[in-house]
Amino acid sequence: MDDLICAWERIETWLREHQCTDALAELHPPASEEAIQSLQEAIPYPLHPHLVQWLRIHGGAPLYDAPIWPGGYVPYDVEVLKGGPEYMDEMLDEFSEQRDEDPEHWILDPWADPLWLPIAGTNTGESLLVDHRPGDSYGNIIEIDYEGNEVTAVRWKDLGEMIRLMAESLESGFPMPYSRQYSRVPQLDEGPPSYLNWKLEKIQD
Repeated sequence: MDDLICAWERIETWLREHQCTDALAELHPPASEEAIQSLQEAIPYPLHPHLVQWLRIHGGAPLYDAPIWPGGYVPYDVEVLKGGPEYMDEMLDEFSEQRDEDPEHWILDPWADPLWLPIAGTNTGESLLVDHRPGDSYGNIIEIDYEGNEVTAVRWKDLGEMIRLMAESLESGFPMPYSRQYSRVPQLDEGPPSYLNWKLEKIQD
């Protein structure tokens, strides 16, 4: 987990060096241990350690004022995270209802799971989640876009990998892995004010 801390420090260094501090300034300070414990008590399964480590760096951000992660994602604060299980229950009910209406022709994978925890969102409705199911998928970062062709997709192995790849991409200028067809390319808009945009770019064959 020290790798996650070091990688985020590299990201913050890059943002400051390039005067991209508006979104950075909106991030909350570290969540207190009391707040993290309160969150754990509200979640019916042990929180992934990378998420706990992230909260000890920044306790989220106001919705939706700090689009600092690729895709314009804003990390949720502790109070929003607490509502994750209830939101997943609602989405799972919605999925079940729609599937039951036309079971013979239903081909979509479930877009909710009791052990998925939403950790970030965009102002257009997409979400990032941490998979807390045991096994090979544990810790996976899943993107959910209810309006997209690919409703659910695993983007990164875990939160630590996502942040490490962000740091490497910013420092090298190379694309950040995102999917089989697309990458995220860091793009500096010098404004003013300057800000970082992770452009979605199709991978060339």
